[in-house]
Amino acid sequence: MWKDTASKINWRRTLVRRIAFLLGVLVLVLAAYMYGLSQSPAGISAEDKESVDLYAKALDLVKENYIGRQDVDPKKQTYSAIKGMLGSLDDGGHSRFLTPEESEQNREVLSSKYVGIGIRLEDKDDKAVVVSTIDGSPAEEAGIKSGDVLVAIDGESVRGEDGREISEKVRGSEGTWVELTVLRDEEERKFSVERAELETPAASWNLIPGTDMVHLRLASFSENSAAKLSKAVSEAQKAGAKGFVLDLRDNSGGLVEQAEEVAALFLPARSKIYTRKDADGKEEEATVPSGNKPLDAPLVVLVNEESASSAEILAGALKDNDRARVVGEKTFGTGTVLKEYPLEDGSAILLGVAEWLTPNGDSIRGSGITPDVDAQLDKDQKPRAPDEVKSLSKEEIFDQDAQLKRAFEVLQEKE
Repeated sequence: MWKDTASKINWRRTLVRRIAFLLGVLVLVLAAYMYGLSQSPAGISAEDKESVDLYAKALDLVKENYIGRQDVDPKKQTYSAIKGMLGSLDDGGHSRFLTPEESEQNREVLSSKYVGIGIRLEDKDDKAVVVSTIDGSPAEEAGIKSGDVLVAIDGESVRGEDGREISEKVRGSEGTWVELTVLRDEEERKFSVERAELETPAASWNLIPGTDMVHLRLASFSENSAAKLSKAVSEAQKAGAKGFVLDLRDNSGGLVEQAEEVAALFLPARSKIYTRKDADGKEEEATVPSGNKPLDAPLVVLVNEESASSAEILAGALKDNDRARVVGEKTFGTGTVLKEYPLEDGSAILLGVAEWLTPNGDSIRGSGITPDVDAQLDKDQKPRAPDEVKSLSKEEIFDQDAQLKRAFEVLQEKE
C-alpha cells in the first residue's frame, strides 16, 4: 500500500512538473496563437503551428488533471498569459495588457475626463487626506475642504486602505451618490456627494509670492493639453510672470501629438523635436512648424523618475535645443511608441512598436533623460502641484519641495 501511494505521489509530482513546464511555455506561445487566429491556416509557419499545438496540449492537461479544475477561470488564465507574455518584453513594462475596465480607464485618462467627485487624496501618516478639491466640483460644492481626513465611504471604514483602493470606492457611475465621512478638527462630518463627469486639470500655475517667476505644471499629455498649457502661460504673463519652471514630475506621458504642440510653445520654427525609429530601423523626424512664434522667456524644466514617454520627449527636445536646462532626477526611460490593439472582449494590448530619439540622436528607451542639474526631494517630501500651495508663502512652498526650490534657483541664474 505504501509503495503504491508513493508511486502515485511521484507520478503526480512528475505530472505537475510537466504541467508547470508547459504552462511556462504558454507565455511564449500565446503571441503565436493569437496571431494564428487572425491568419489563414496556410499563413501559419511550421514553428508557430508547433507552438500552438504545444499550448493546446498544456491547456488540455490542466483541464483534465488539475485538482482544482472546476474552479479554473478560462478568461483569467488567458489574461494572465497575455500579461506574462508582455511582461517578458524588455521595455520596462511600457507594453502591457489592459482588461476591458482598464482599457476604458485609459481612454478616460487620454480624454482628461473621468467620473468622480473632484477630490485629490494623499496618504499622510497612514491617513487619506484631502489635499485639494477641483474648482466647481461636486466635492467643493458639498463643502469638503483641504485637510479633511477621509475615514469612511458609504458607512464603511477605509482606515488602513491604500490610496488606489479608496479612489476606486469614491468613483462610480455618473449621477450616483456617495456618502463620505471625514474627520475635521477632531469631529466627524458626513457629506453626500453626487458623482459627475469631471475634467482633470492638465495644466495649472502659481506665481511664487514676491517674485515674477511661475511654477507651471503639466500633469499629462491628454487631449487639448497643449491648448490648456498655452492658456495657463497667458494667464501667468498677465499676472506679471517673466520666467517659468515647467514641472513634468510624475507626468507619465500620453498623446505624442500633444508633446509636439507643447514643444512648439517654446521652440523656434523648424526646431527638431524628436526622431521616430520603427522596428525596421526606418527613421522619421518631427519638427516645429514653419512660422511658429514661441514663448520668449527664461525656462527651466523639472523632472523626476516618474516622468516618462511624452514627458521625456519634451524634456529631451528642450534640452537638446538649448532652450531650457533640465533639473531634477533621471527620467523613467520609456521612450517607446505605444500602439493600441483592441481585442474582441473590450480588452486591449498596448504594444511598443517604435522608439523615440532626442534631437541629438540619443535613445530615450532604457536611458531616460539625464538632468543638467541634479536635485532630490528631502525626506518625507513629495512633488507639490501649484494648486496645493497657492495660499503659502515662498518660504513655505520651498520648505515643502526642495526640487522646486532648486529649479527656481537655476531659473534665476538664467535671468
